[in-house]
Amino acid sequence: MQKTQVYFVRHAESVGNDTRTNLPPQENVLTERGWVQAQLLGKHLQNIAFTHVFASPYVRTVSTAEQILSESTATSTDTGIEVDANIRERHSGIYEGRSTRALVCGMIEAGGNPLDWLPEGGESKDEVERRLEIFLQRLGTVIDSGNDRKTILVVTHGAVLVHLWHYLLRQSDKYSLLNWKPEFFKVSRNTNYFLLAVEESPDVGQPREMKILVAHGNEHLKSLGDDALSSFFKEDKSVAALRGCMQQ
Repeated sequence: MQKTQVYFVRHAESVGNDTRTNLPPQENVLTERGWVQAQLLGKHLQNIAFTHVFASPYVRTVSTAEQILSESTATSTDTGIEVDANIRERHSGIYEGRSTRALVCGMIEAGGNPLDWLPEGGESKDEVERRLEIFLQRLGTVIDSGNDRKTILVVTHGAVLVHLWHYLLRQSDKYSLLNWKPEFFKVSRNTNYFLLAVEESPDVGQPREMKILVAHGNEHLKSLGDDALSSFFKEDKSVAALRGCMQQ
C-alpha cells in the first residue's frame, strides 16, 4: 500500500513567544530568531519535493511556510500555500492579549487535564477537535486523489498538535496511529516537526494508518539552544507544574 509523507511543523518563534504575551494573530509576527529557525528547517528539508502545503491563517505560520519553501531546491515554484482556518491555534478567551504566565497559571489553578481547561470565552477541546477532523478529511481527500506520489507540509501550532495526537489516538475506528510514545504529547519547540507516513485509500470500514517516522525532529536547531518558550518554563517557578509538558 502506497504511503504519503506528511510533515507537521510548529511555526517558528514569534514576537508573542519572545515577549511571553498572547498577542493578536496579525501582530504576532516572527522574530529574527524565528526567521533563522524557519530558514534552518528549510535547509534541512531542502531536498523534499512538497506537492501540497497547508498553513493556519496566522502570520507566524504562513511566514514559516514561506521561508521553508524559499529554501527548497526540490519543490515546484507552482506549489502554493493553502490557508486553512481549521488548523489555527486554540482561542484562549479572556487570556487573549494577556501574558503567557497568566494563561499558564490559570490553567494550573483550574487543575485536571490542561486540554480540558475552558477559560471564559475560550474554545473548548471538542470545538478544536471538530475542526481538526474537518482538516483531516480534507487531507485524506488530497492523499487519496490521483496516482501520483505526494509529500505534504502542514504548518500549525504547538497546542493544536497536542490536540491532534490526543484526537487521533481516541478515534481508533478512523485512524491507526503507529509508533506512538507518551513523550510525543509534549508541546513542540518552535519549528520542531513530526513526519508521518499516511496510508492512501484504506479499505472501507478500516482505519487510516498513520505511522510516525520522526517525532519532535529538531536536528536543524542544534546550534541555537533553547527557544523563548522553553526558557520561560525553565526559569519561571510559578509554572513549574507544567514544565514536564514542554519538549526540551
